[in-house]
Amino acid sequence: MVKVIHLADDGTELAAIELDDFTIEILYSGLAHLLREAAHGSVPEGGPTSELSRQARQRRDKILARIRD
Repeated sequence: MVKVIHLADDGTELAAIELDDFTIEILYSGLAHLLREAAHGSVPEGGPTSELSRQARQRRDKILARIRD
């Protein structure tokens, strides 16, 4: 679990989110995939392919959609 905190210039906490291990794994793999695709000049249609459960694929797609927006 990772907690990401957005701080103001005076050090006060403006916002915070907690990311679980699955989300971090998807973020890293998703960002790496987007960077590889950008380097080749193409627009990615989806995240990296792997054998995930239906629920995990839906969760991954939701996370990757947030990254792209």
